[in-house]
Amino acid sequence: MSSNKIFISAGELSGDVHGGNLIKEIKKLEPNISISAIGGDNMARYGAKLLYHIRDTAFMGFVEVIKHLSVIKNIWRHTLNFIDKEKPDLIILIDYPGFNLRLARAAHKRGIPVIYYISPQVWAWHQSRIKNLKRHTKEVLCIFPFEESWYRERGVNATFVGHPLLDIKSSKHKIPKPPPKIKTKNASHLIGLFPGSRKQEVNRHLKILIRSAEILREKHKNLEAVVAIAPDINFDKYKRAFPHIWLHWIRGRNDEIMLQSDLLILSSGTVTVEAAINQVPMVVIYRLSPISYLLGKIFIRIPFIAMANLIAGIRGVPELIQKKASPQNIATEAERVLANPEIRHKIKNFLKDVSSKLGRPGATKKASKIIISHIHSIND
Repeated sequence: MSSNKIFISAGELSGDVHGGNLIKEIKKLEPNISISAIGGDNMARYGAKLLYHIRDTAFMGFVEVIKHLSVIKNIWRHTLNFIDKEKPDLIILIDYPGFNLRLARAAHKRGIPVIYYISPQVWAWHQSRIKNLKRHTKEVLCIFPFEESWYRERGVNATFVGHPLLDIKSSKHKIPKPPPKIKTKNASHLIGLFPGSRKQEVNRHLKILIRSAEILREKHKNLEAVVAIAPDINFDKYKRAFPHIWLHWIRGRNDEIMLQSDLLILSSGTVTVEAAINQVPMVVIYRLSPISYLLGKIFIRIPFIAMANLIAGIRGVPELIQKKASPQNIATEAERVLANPEIRHKIKNFLKDVSSKLGRPGATKKASKIIISHIHSIND
């Protein structure tokens, strides 16, 4: 019987989803392995004992991090105390670079090997962090095709495993029962609104997205919209603020919303990769606090914010950031896509090409096998 211990750190919703699936695959290979984590409901469901829940850790942007500095310091101190007491054999980090890169350094000092699964996007900004990954990780498991060569050229032991969202999509296809249809009243168009998975993103984006839908309804009287509700956010106050009968609120059914929508308006993030895999036309937006945006302009070194555009290296889907992400601009871009079948067809073909670049299903299984091989090398 294995007595090995793993500690996993995933600070936000997407990390919890992928972390949960990773734990499921690890447990298939080593049922007796002990897993503790900073994570969420998905990781707990598959057997992780949570030190902290992601609802306590999901901070985004420079200003938001500074506001919650005392909370983050307390989480950091408690995490290190836990690691010193439990002495895990291996630490797995999932994205969340601000916290996890520090944890990689701390683990390395303690002689604990580190695997980074879903690597931080250091190729996008703060490339100096590459030194940390090189020195303090045993291996970086990449989910985007361009990452492996980028890391290897800089001396990091990296392996492209594929994108775990393809695994989720593949497993859903095995379920024969069709998903329930979103109930609308003879809508001429249905658009999906994805304001984000963090509370500050929702506060910043939701009003803008709904206002853009209102503008679209001036031209399309029977247009309806559905808001995708993130699991850890209470949407009651938002429903009261926007009591439109043409507006629907659905929790935990991203795939169904996407596949039944004519167009998506999305906050930039993992959800845009889901949309690319589902090949649904989209408009990608993002707003930060003014200070976070100014600091981001200094450090960020990428030409696009939409992951589909980054993977392809060209602007294939519309994207609007900061002041450009106004209701009128969003509605204009959305109308251009809705009104023109040729543009929709072109975007779908673009997304099909992007999806093919993500690899094949099996990323989570491949990652779990690599992780277990590291555990076995520790035992040898």
